[in-house]
Amino acid sequence: MRDHPDHLIIQGDFAPARNSRVLRISARVFSLLFGLFVVGALVMYGIKVHFEDSINKVARNTRDLNEKNKELQVRLNHIRSYKNVEAAAGKVPNLRMPPTVIDVPASESRLPTMPKSKQEFPHVYGY
Repeated sequence: MRDHPDHLIIQGDFAPARNSRVLRISARVFSLLFGLFVVGALVMYGIKVHFEDSINKVARNTRDLNEKNKELQVRLNHIRSYKNVEAAAGKVPNLRMPPTVIDVPASESRLPTMPKSKQEFPHVYGY
């Protein structure tokens, strides 16, 4: 081993670096392009988030309208069932409709329930 730090120095006849200016210019151009790419990506991300938010609002409104449509469809079916009963009753010669109709909400079944066994079977998934 040498005790001298001269073995770390490379000696030779080297030409002066002419490409250092070209490397500096290309490094600046690439860093500028990279910066523009990052700014462009941020702008595109902002646009994407904005459009996604508007799509979510439209989807939420659509779900609300579908729920309202289902409720209105149930009410329409309820009214149609009364009209169908009235039309069927009108076809029978000796049957007349009552002057008032009382709508009674459905309640739990009044049938006697079977007592539950103390041993319940586990729920089986699949076939």
